[in-house]
Amino acid sequence: MTEATRDQMLQDVVAKAYAAIASPEEFVELLHEVVAAEGELKQISGPIDMHFENAESILDKMYPLRSSDFAGLTTVQSQPLDCDLAIDRDFRVVAVNPKLFPTGELAVGQPIPDWLFNHLTDKEDKERLRCSNAGGDAGFIQLHTSAEDEKGRWFSIETDTSGEVPINSFTVVRLRWSERSAEAFQRALKLTGTEIALTRHLVEGGSVREFAEARGRSIGTARNQLKALQRKLSIGSKEDLLLLYAGFVHSLELPDHSAAPVDHVCENIFTAADGSKIAWEEFGDPEGRPVLFFHALEGPLVTNRVADAAVNAGLRFIAPWRPFYGATTGTKPSTDSPRQFASRMPEFLEYIGAARPVCVGTQAGTPFLLAMAQLGPERIQAALLVGPFMPIAKHSDYGFLPARQRVHFRISRMAPGLARVYMRAMLASMGTGDFHRFVDDYYEACPRELETVRDPEVVRRFRLAAGYGLKSGPDGAIDTMLNWSSDYSSSFAALRVPFTILVGDNDSNAPPDFVAMSCARLGLENAKIIDDAGSFLMQDQPAIVMEQIRQQF
Repeated sequence: MTEATRDQMLQDVVAKAYAAIASPEEFVELLHEVVAAEGELKQISGPIDMHFENAESILDKMYPLRSSDFAGLTTVQSQPLDCDLAIDRDFRVVAVNPKLFPTGELAVGQPIPDWLFNHLTDKEDKERLRCSNAGGDAGFIQLHTSAEDEKGRWFSIETDTSGEVPINSFTVVRLRWSERSAEAFQRALKLTGTEIALTRHLVEGGSVREFAEARGRSIGTARNQLKALQRKLSIGSKEDLLLLYAGFVHSLELPDHSAAPVDHVCENIFTAADGSKIAWEEFGDPEGRPVLFFHALEGPLVTNRVADAAVNAGLRFIAPWRPFYGATTGTKPSTDSPRQFASRMPEFLEYIGAARPVCVGTQAGTPFLLAMAQLGPERIQAALLVGPFMPIAKHSDYGFLPARQRVHFRISRMAPGLARVYMRAMLASMGTGDFHRFVDDYYEACPRELETVRDPEVVRRFRLAAGYGLKSGPDGAIDTMLNWSSDYSSSFAALRVPFTILVGDNDSNAPPDFVAMSCARLGLENAKIIDDAGSFLMQDQPAIVMEQIRQQF
């Protein structure tokens, strides 16, 4: 290949990087294109890094890191249409939320089942939808979520006529009655006891007929009560009543009804003599034996099952946020960060009264654990790697990794400037709703890891950790990337403390055969293989991991 051809290829990379800023998820494909052309492009650095720095700066301006973005972080692709159900004018299913309609009878491309509409209003409801396809207002509708769903639920309707075929999309009205909001609603609108009872009945999905039967009244009486309530509130239907209630409750902004997750607040901040700061979390038994924990990329906020396992094992976990995460300070992202951070630990451990802990590291925390282990038995009792990353020392090592992991490790060495932009684009995707693209790409063909990162409680911890850890900027994630992809083989040399590696039998980041080869090359004891676990080993098998840690004391 001529130098001119290579220069043109590099210019194409730069052009695609700039173009991808508008859609950060497009960096996924760019990453794979660049690594696929590694033989021709070789090392990408030097003057071209100026363009990557500029692209990163533009991403900073276009996608500032806001806690509201992290609140919507999801590891699963959203519906093709942002609704719970969508049907076309022929009443065929276009999209469906399987969690709300779990029986599988609503299938994309198939006609809707007979039980979907209220059988008493089936004809009128379908006529309303036909009118909305012609530009009419459909409002609200009652649908059943299965043949066994007798009450049904209320859905709002939106009609999209911009395409060739009109689409009706239905979103469930997720109203939940509470006495607090009901009291405010009744007081503000001066409703009688019967009127608020009728409102509650409708909000909870009941019908006017059921309300009449429950109170021993005729259906005519109940309908008259509803009409009187509608006149009183200047509304025209029971659907309007639901809408009024929903809007009122939303406007109250009562703390216990807020849909927004509470931001994580780290209450533990250590300020060293030189002014540097370390933020840390604690979980487990407050009176237990001390464990110093070096977290993964996602931060140190663990699920309840992990925390409970630590309590049962009598372990007090001390989990410092690594440099540039949250309030923890650092010098600058570099491969020297683990050593610098370890040098700060003795003063920190003395401050919190945790002399000679057992040290544990997982995934991207591996280099930081190793730097701590180098301090020797004067500072720590033992070191454990739980679901580790292992250093890529030779090009042939890439062959042990799944294809997607291989790409992410190689790009950091081949094009560190582009790797930084990729990491920044991934953070931007948390606010655009496309973070799942990065997750799906990294864990393609890794079912054990995908199962874990899609666990709702794990996702909630990811959101909280991102909201706190990224408040001070993306340098924590970038520092993590620089270190996990470096060759830190020398850090395993001359370890003077008991050293144990635990690896899951389905670990994709560090497959057991790669770990075995690495242990032999580095002169380490063989790793212990934990069944039914992936790279999130502590989450997958918390009790087993905690017992292994407890045995180190």
